[in-house]
Amino acid sequence: MKRPKALIILSGFSLVTSALLPAAEIISVNFWRTGAGSIDRSVWEPLMTLTPEQSAGTGEWQTTGWQNYLLPWAPTQPQSPVTLTGTEGSSATLVLNDARNGGPYIWNPPRTTLPGNANGNMMDGHANSTEDPGDGSNIFDIVVSDIPFETYDVIFYLGANRDQFGDGTGKIVVNGSPEADFTLPSGAFNGTFTEITNAETAGNYIVYKGLGGTSFTAQVWGNGFNHIGPTGIQIVESDEVRQPLEVADVSYNDATDEVTLTWKSNPGEYYGLFWSEDLVSFFPGISPAVEANPEGTLTTFGPFPNPSPGAENLFFRIGAPDLRDPTLDRVWGNGTTVTLTFSEAMDPGLATNPFNYSVVVGGDALLPIDSAVIGASPNTVVLTIAFPLERNSDYTVFVHGLTDLSARPVSGPTSVEFRTWDDNPNGIKVFILAGQSNMQGQGRSEEGLGGVTGAIGSLRYEVDNDPDKYGMLVDDGGDWIARDDVKVFYRRSDLTQGRTIKKGNLLPGFGVDDARIGPELGFGWAIGDYLDEPVLIVKASWGGKSLYSDFRSPTTVAKNGGEVGNYYLGMIDYVHDALDNLQTEFPEWAGQGYQIAGFGWHQGWNDGGTAFTADNYEESLADFIVDIRAEFGKPLLPVAIANTGIGGASTTGNRLTLLEGQLAVADPVLYPEFAGNVFAADTREFWRDVSVSPRENQGFHWNQNGETLYLIGEAMGEGMKILLSE
Repeated sequence: MKRPKALIILSGFSLVTSALLPAAEIISVNFWRTGAGSIDRSVWEPLMTLTPEQSAGTGEWQTTGWQNYLLPWAPTQPQSPVTLTGTEGSSATLVLNDARNGGPYIWNPPRTTLPGNANGNMMDGHANSTEDPGDGSNIFDIVVSDIPFETYDVIFYLGANRDQFGDGTGKIVVNGSPEADFTLPSGAFNGTFTEITNAETAGNYIVYKGLGGTSFTAQVWGNGFNHIGPTGIQIVESDEVRQPLEVADVSYNDATDEVTLTWKSNPGEYYGLFWSEDLVSFFPGISPAVEANPEGTLTTFGPFPNPSPGAENLFFRIGAPDLRDPTLDRVWGNGTTVTLTFSEAMDPGLATNPFNYSVVVGGDALLPIDSAVIGASPNTVVLTIAFPLERNSDYTVFVHGLTDLSARPVSGPTSVEFRTWDDNPNGIKVFILAGQSNMQGQGRSEEGLGGVTGAIGSLRYEVDNDPDKYGMLVDDGGDWIARDDVKVFYRRSDLTQGRTIKKGNLLPGFGVDDARIGPELGFGWAIGDYLDEPVLIVKASWGGKSLYSDFRSPTTVAKNGGEVGNYYLGMIDYVHDALDNLQTEFPEWAGQGYQIAGFGWHQGWNDGGTAFTADNYEESLADFIVDIRAEFGKPLLPVAIANTGIGGASTTGNRLTLLEGQLAVADPVLYPEFAGNVFAADTREFWRDVSVSPRENQGFHWNQNGETLYLIGEAMGEGMKILLSE
């Protein structure tokens, strides 16, 4: 191989920090944005801005002289440079390159319990940035230049929109460093500042110490659709002497195929060492955390084995450390395979040895393992068992002697229990309905146009004015009928929230709240009338989630990289939550067993926002169908899709591309493997204008039209009936 080259990118994200030294000068900027909609700016502005004499910040960073930066709603190009002035008169220049938008939203009250308090104001309005749609178009991106200090520290105060808070996780990059993960605490800011020192310690500010040079860059975003960004930034002059991170020597031993790195370092810090062959994908295969030499300005690591023997070029990077040990996060099994997911890639030599695993059924019966291979993504392992797993049974998987690529052993629990799916053809027929906010259910059952009960746009209006079609939904007294042969299990809570269950007989009220409906109502009536067996609808849906990122499936990961989406995994977990506890949740069905009979999908708004995600949607959806069938152990599981026909016949551009892609996967010519087992309904005909709907400014929620959401579900149900009859 050629002599290894070295690429060094500064990482100021240090897990070990020293106490803040008194600073001679502080430059402070507060990001804010009024709410959207009809509330006047004069109401919002005093709650989100700071007057020159108000003092805000944490600890020794607390100071007056804050500047307020009014964020644009949706910047499409770099904003004009803004001069920032410090407490002693020095200045710097800030340019906002991009952000998703500014918060808060009209339906989102202050993100603080201290409105009017200086820190409350600073921690409220903020930049909104999201990983979604995955092409970097919606991340907070700034450049601060003309910094007059030789050495300085930077603090980022972080916040999130309440209604889009998700799991509070995001990433930050400073000066091109490796992405540093962080987690924000749930709930509104209450006056408590907590420093973020690693990915697991929830906090609301991050400090980068000892930066040098006349400028720095920063990018911040929330994972998936989490709306996260800085509420404020401070730059503090520092007299701390800091070594610039530079490689002093890279040596390669041809005889042993080993490498040694030496770089300029700063005592008290830790560094992660990464390698790459192409300067695009860097891998943490050298060391996740190297402590700096405490007695000098140079740190040496090595010799270590060449991480890519035979590579023509090898690049190294010094970045943020990772002090976490790998963990076994998830196990599931179907047929003769058991799949394990770890927090990161395992050493393949150890991971593919079947003797490093045990599969136990019934607490003590050990099952023979024929093979172990790396799965679709490098952090998964697939075990092949000598004979099929029993259905609806409990198993435990144990791992032994596994390490990650940096030789760190698996920590925490080294065993995980899982339960296989039942497949009783005479049991309860289970249908899974998944997607984003419109599958959650935004249609109004009682409230119509103008907020009037029973007005046009409500489902009640249809019952009253079209009894031939909708009259069966109510009894003679006009009360909604609750079907006891069709039941719904809907876990309304987000992944990181407590278990909030809405369950019971099918009737209106299984939407995002009890006043709204989703497709489950029309779907349930269609399927309930078709089948003789009892029906259970399991809803697994969350607002603002993309297929590209949040529901990203293993096959897409294997083809295109990235990570399996949290909400793809959460969807499976929520179905387990219902079916593993079926007798407890629905004791009237005790002993009947169940069969997963079909899957319904209504999602796509988020992916239709850019050409990139819209163009990729069709292939991702086909991969998704293959993967969920593998998850449920049903290779021909019927799948009914309701496309994203928002806007009706006038739909154009990226959204037209997306909805046509949704229809395409059900085309037997394009996808012969889906012939007779995938159906797609074109929902454009169900679009209703705001003039006959309950809500304005809710186009992305079908204007909350109750008739629309019922018809979407009915169309999915009619399509499912066709598939079940094949």
